[in-house]
Amino acid sequence: MGIKVNSANKIALIAGGGSLPTEVIEKLDDLRRPYVVLSIADIGPSGYRKFGLGKIGEMLEYLKEAGATEILFCGNVKRPSFFSLKLDAVGKKWLSALGVRLFLGDDALLKGVKRLIEKEGLSVIGAQSILTTSVTPKRLLTDGSKPNDMDLRDIARGIFVLNALSRADVGQAVVVQEGMVLGIEAAEGTSDLISRCKKLKLSPKGGVLVKIAKTGQEKSIDLPTIGPSTVHSIFDCGLNGIALGAHSSQIIDFENTIGLANKLRVFIIGC
Repeated sequence: MGIKVNSANKIALIAGGGSLPTEVIEKLDDLRRPYVVLSIADIGPSGYRKFGLGKIGEMLEYLKEAGATEILFCGNVKRPSFFSLKLDAVGKKWLSALGVRLFLGDDALLKGVKRLIEKEGLSVIGAQSILTTSVTPKRLLTDGSKPNDMDLRDIARGIFVLNALSRADVGQAVVVQEGMVLGIEAAEGTSDLISRCKKLKLSPKGGVLVKIAKTGQEKSIDLPTIGPSTVHSIFDCGLNGIALGAHSSQIIDFENTIGLANKLRVFIIGC
């Protein structure tokens, strides 16, 4: 269920886009946990100190002055071109230390970033440590719809494909219909993957989204995630449902996401 959080420690929330940062902040308030928010410029939530992705030294100085000892990454962040980042001195040092990881997959890069953070005397925790109810359990989560035999075969096919791709550190999600892989998630993200697959479908109705963690993935920084917007995209695409890796993925706004899936007759299953 994630790393156990020490209630005496202050958390630095590195917040990207989407609704997950707001959900984490609300939960931290409920728990009366001390925290500070570092909002990523142009995409993070408003009302907090903004930082550019290249300002590593500035961010480290800010959170250390705030007394934070743990870092929690949450929210959507598209991987930028390293040539476009306005790096400060520490950022340039980190870039050099990451070396070949810069040209590998996201998981290899994030593992390298985590090691650099830990060298600064800070620990990295996952959002699932705070939002324990959002971690996907191993069962059918919807009662409005469930996978049929073809869906189950498509789920198995998707898991097989993603496990094969994980060795190359590529993709967390795949869309499968009648055994055919319609699309594999790359840099575009899950929403755009689903949209792209709409015109590739074999028939208007059917198919599944399978989303699981890569083998050995760094789950404290990048955990496969869905939310209400994913359910809307699945419905719009005419897919039957979503299969998630149990205990290794998370659902934003859990109750509303499951309620919406029931209403639209889109199944969600942890497998």
